[in-house]
Amino acid sequence: MKKVKNKKACPPSLRSGVSGRGFVDVVVGLQWGDEGKGKNIDELLSHKVYSGVARFQGGANAGHTLKCENKTFIGHIVPSGCLQKNIELYIGNGVVVDVISLIKEISELKKLGFNVIPRLYISNRAKLVSYLHPFLDQAEEFYRNNKGEKKVGTTLKGIGPTYADVRARRALLIGDILLPDFKIKERNLSEFHKNFLNMYKKKYGFKFSETEIKKAKIKWQSAIKKLKKLQICDVSYLVQKRLKEGKNILAEGSQAVMLDIDFGDYPNVTSSNTLPANVSLGLGVPHTYIQTIYGVIKAYTTKVGGGDFPARIKDASLEKLFQDAGGEFGSTTGRPRMCGWLDLFALRYAIGLSGANKIFINKADICLTNKIKVVTGYKHAGEKLKEFPLYLNQVTDVVTEEMPGWGYANYGVRNKEKISLELSSYLKYVENKLSDLDVKIVSVGTGPDREHFFNWND
Repeated sequence: MKKVKNKKACPPSLRSGVSGRGFVDVVVGLQWGDEGKGKNIDELLSHKVYSGVARFQGGANAGHTLKCENKTFIGHIVPSGCLQKNIELYIGNGVVVDVISLIKEISELKKLGFNVIPRLYISNRAKLVSYLHPFLDQAEEFYRNNKGEKKVGTTLKGIGPTYADVRARRALLIGDILLPDFKIKERNLSEFHKNFLNMYKKKYGFKFSETEIKKAKIKWQSAIKKLKKLQICDVSYLVQKRLKEGKNILAEGSQAVMLDIDFGDYPNVTSSNTLPANVSLGLGVPHTYIQTIYGVIKAYTTKVGGGDFPARIKDASLEKLFQDAGGEFGSTTGRPRMCGWLDLFALRYAIGLSGANKIFINKADICLTNKIKVVTGYKHAGEKLKEFPLYLNQVTDVVTEEMPGWGYANYGVRNKEKISLELSSYLKYVENKLSDLDVKIVSVGTGPDREHFFNWND
C-alpha cells in the first residue's frame, strides 16, 4: 500500500491515553453529510495510532468513498478502515445492518485484495434490516407525497422503518440469527410488516409487487446464511477490552450533525443520532474514553434529500458547475446534491452540538467563480436570528460576506506554502470566525486521492 507522505496530518492523536489505557477519537460530518469523511478516516488510520475503527450508528444509507492507488471502494456498512490491512473493524450495536449490502461489500473488498473477514466484528446487539423494511420505506414516502407533504428524501434502504421497530421493541437483532427461534421471530415480524404494507395499499393506494418481495426475501435469506459465518460477538466487551489493553479506537460517524434526528431539520433528518455523544450508546463504551472529536466539512456546502437549504447557490448554472466539478451525486443513490456556499451559521451550531475541536476541510481545490460567498447568518422577516431556527423553512434570507475565489489553482497541492493567496486568506477567515469556539483546522483536502491534502496546523 502506498504510504502517505504528509505524516503530520493528525498530531493531536499522537499521544497516550489516561494512565496507559487507550482512548476513543471520533470523526463526524459537520454539514449535511457527504463531506468526504472516508478519506480523512483512512488518512488518520494510516498513522498507526489506532488499532481499530468502529461504526456506531446509521446503516447502508451512508456512503464513504475510499481510494487507494488505482482502486476505489464505496462502503456503506463496512467501516472505512477496510483499506488498512491491520486495522480491526467494528460494527456497533447502534448500527442497523443491511445484510445484503454487507455481504456484497465484503465480496467487493476481497476482489480488490482486502479480505476483511478475519478482522470484522459485528455486534450481536446491532439491528437487522429485514427484506420488507425497504418496501415500508417506499410506502411511507408515498404516503407523505399522497398527503401533499414534501418527501423526506430517504435513500429507501429501510433505515427509518428499522429504527422505528427498534423503538417499538420489535426489531430483530443480529444475534437472533444464531438462536433456534429466529425463524419464528422473523415470521412474526414479517407478518406485521405485511399488514402495514396492505394498509398502505388499501387506504392510500401504494402499489407493491409480490414478485419483487419474494425475490428480496430469497436474496436476504441467502445473505443471512453468509452472515452466520462471520464474527458476531459482544462488540462493546471487545472494544472495552482493547481500550484496557492500551489500544486506541477511531469511531466513525455516518451522515452528519445537521441530519441528527433530534437536532437536525426535522423531519428532514436521518433516523439516528449522529452526534459524538451517541458513541457511548452506539458502541457501548463509557464517555470518559472519548478524547479528540474531528469534524469534517467541505469548503462549500451540499445537501441531498428533502428540506430547505438556506445556503444554496441561487444561480442554477453555477450550482451545476459545482455539482459536476465536485462529483456531487449521492454515493448511495446517485441523486444530485444541492450545492451552496460555506454556511458558518450552521457550522457554528454543529460545532456547539458535537464538541468538535479539530476540523478537516475537503474539496478546497474546487472554486468555480472569481467571487465566492460565505453565509454568516440567517434572517426571518428581516430580523437576524441569534439562535438556530426550529425549522429551516423559517429562514427567509441569509447574511453573506464576499471573498475572492481561486479557481483550480490549488488542485493536488500538498504543502500549505504553495497554496494560492486567495485560499490562504479564506482558511484564515474561516478559522478566525470560529476562533471563539476553540477549534482549529487540521488539514485541507485538494483533490480526491489519498495524498491530496496539506497540513494547516501542525
